[in-house]
Amino acid sequence: MPLKDTPIQRKLLSVMLVTSAVVLSLMCSAYIVLEYFSYRENLKSNVTTLGKVIASNSAGAVAFLSVKDANEILSALKAESHITRACIYDSKGEIFAKYPDTLAASSFPSISSRIDDFYYENDFLKGFIPIEHNKQQLGILYIQSDLKAMYTQLKNFAFVGILLIGASLLVALILSIRLQRTISDPIIALQQTAKVISTQNDYSVRATKHGNDEVGALADAFNQMLRQIQINNAEITAFSHNLELKVKERTRALEQQKDFVETILNASVDIIVVFDRELNYIMMNRMPADYTKYSKDELIGKNLLQLFPSMEGTEFHMHLLEALKGETVHHSRFKSRETHRTFENFFIPLRDKSNEVYGVLTLNHDVTQIAEANDALEALNAELLKSNRELEQFAYVASHDLQEPLRKIQTFTQLLSSNLHDQEKRESFLNKINQSANRMQQLIQDVLNFSRISNSEDAFVETDLNHVLETLKVDFELLFREKNAELHYAQMPKVRGIPMQLTQIFANLISNSLKYTNESPVIRISHSIMTRDEIKKYPKLMDTGTYTKILFTDNGIGFDPQFSEQIFNIFQRLHGRETYSGTGIGLALCKKIAENHNGIIYAEGEPDKGATFTIILPG
Repeated sequence: MPLKDTPIQRKLLSVMLVTSAVVLSLMCSAYIVLEYFSYRENLKSNVTTLGKVIASNSAGAVAFLSVKDANEILSALKAESHITRACIYDSKGEIFAKYPDTLAASSFPSISSRIDDFYYENDFLKGFIPIEHNKQQLGILYIQSDLKAMYTQLKNFAFVGILLIGASLLVALILSIRLQRTISDPIIALQQTAKVISTQNDYSVRATKHGNDEVGALADAFNQMLRQIQINNAEITAFSHNLELKVKERTRALEQQKDFVETILNASVDIIVVFDRELNYIMMNRMPADYTKYSKDELIGKNLLQLFPSMEGTEFHMHLLEALKGETVHHSRFKSRETHRTFENFFIPLRDKSNEVYGVLTLNHDVTQIAEANDALEALNAELLKSNRELEQFAYVASHDLQEPLRKIQTFTQLLSSNLHDQEKRESFLNKINQSANRMQQLIQDVLNFSRISNSEDAFVETDLNHVLETLKVDFELLFREKNAELHYAQMPKVRGIPMQLTQIFANLISNSLKYTNESPVIRISHSIMTRDEIKKYPKLMDTGTYTKILFTDNGIGFDPQFSEQIFNIFQRLHGRETYSGTGIGLALCKKIAENHNGIIYAEGEPDKGATFTIILPG
C-alpha cells in the first residue's frame, strides 16, 4: 500500500523509524569510513618504521656480505603476522636475502624506481627502503604487508554498528508508539467525528479538543465549520422548501400551458412539426401520425432522413436546409412521395436570443383535394380549349372546305342549265358536279370520324398489333401492288386499346406513306419497351406503368421539320390538293386516337428524305 494511503499512526511510526535508521546508518558508515582511512595511514606508518629498523639492522650484514646474518634479521618479521614477504637487494640489484626464505626469487618484484616510498596495490601495502651506512647506499629493503587485519577490524565495527542500529530502532519503536499517539489520537478522533457526520448527516455533533496545539486549533475550526454548516443547512432547507413549492406551482402552470398549446396544435388541421439543426423531430402535433406509419412518440427524437431516406434531395429537404440558413420558404404545391398527398408548405426558421437559427418550424397544409380539383379544372380547360380550337377549325372547314364543293356544284349547275343542248358540256358539268359531291361526302365522313373519336366509349381490350397489320395488308393489297410498295415489320407486341381505333391510326399512316411519295414506297415498323429514364423525357406520360414505343418510317417526300407539330392539326395540309389528294384530317385523327389511349404521337422528317412517326402507347 502506498505511504500516502496508510493510516496516520503507521505513517508517523514509519517517519520516526526511517529517520532514526537513516541517521544511525549514516553515523556508523561515517565511522567505518573514517576507521578505514585511519587504519591505512597507521599501517603505512608502522610498516615504514618497521622497515627502517630492519634496513638499519641489515646494513652490517650487507656490508660484510653475511647472507646468514641478513636472513636472521629478516626472520624477525615472523613476529609481525601482517608482513607477508620481504627481501634485501644488494647494490647490484640482486636479491641478497629474502623472507620467507622458501619463496622463489621470481615472487619478488624488480627494484622499483619508487625508492623510500610506500603504496597500496591489490589489497597489499608495498614499499622500498634504502639500506645506508655513513650516507652510502649498500642495498634496498623490499617489504609487503597485507590488509587482513584491517578488514577483520572493519567487519567487527560493522557488526557492532548493526547491533547498535537494531537496538536503537527497537528503542525508537517503543518511544514512537507511545509518542505518536499524542498526534494521531486527536486526528483519528477528528476523522471519526467527520465520518459520523457524513454518514448520519448530523451536524450537531462536535469534535473533542485534546490540546491547544495545531490539532486543537483544527478541532476548533472544524467545530466552527459545523456550526456554520448547521446554520446554512437550516437556511437551505427552508429555501429548498420554498423553492419546491415554487417549482411545483410553475410546473403546474407549465403543464397547463403545455396542455393548452398541445390542444391548440392538435386542433389544427395542418401538420405542424419542429426540426432541430440535425433535422431531428423535436416537437409536433397529432397530424403527422395520420399521414405516416409512425406514432408521435416514435417520431420525436428521430432523424427525418433516417426514417424517410427517400426524402433526401427532395424539394422538402432542400427547403428545410434553406430555412436553417435563415430564409422563410413558402412552397405552394409539394407532392409527397410517402403519402402521395399534395401540401402547401411553410418553412419558418426559429431563432434564439442571439438571433442564431436553432431549428425550423414547418406548417404543412393538405391541399390534395384542391390540387386535384385544380388539375381536373386545368384538364377540363385544356379540353375546352382543344374543343374550341376544333370548333374554330370546323367553322373554317364549314366556311371554306365544305363551301368550296357547294360553290362548285352551284356554278356547274348554272352552267349545265345554260348548256343543256350541248351533250359534251352537259356530261363534263355533270362529272364536275359528281366530283364535288363526292369531295363533300368524304369531308363530312372524315369530320364524323374525327368527332366520334372524342366521344368514343368503346371498351379497351388486349389488341394484337400483328393481327392489325395483317388485316391492313389485305385492305391495301391492290394499292400495294399498284405502287409496288413494301411493308416490313418484326413480331409486334400486344397492347391494351380499342382495336378499331388502333387499326385506323395504322391505316392512316400507311395511306399517307403510299400517297406522299415519288418512288416505290418502303414502310418499316419496329417497336421497343421504354425504360424508366426514357419515360421521364416525356412530361405527358405518367411515371408509373410501362410504355411501348412504335417507330413508323417511310421513304416518302418528308416535310420541313418546322411543321412537325402543325401537320397534326385538323384540315392542315402541307401540299396542294392538286398534287396530292386528301382532306387533312388523317394525322389529326391519329393524334386524337393516341391521346384517347393516354399516349402520344410525334413526327420527324426532312424534305425528300422520308418521315418517321413515333407512337407511344401504354402497356
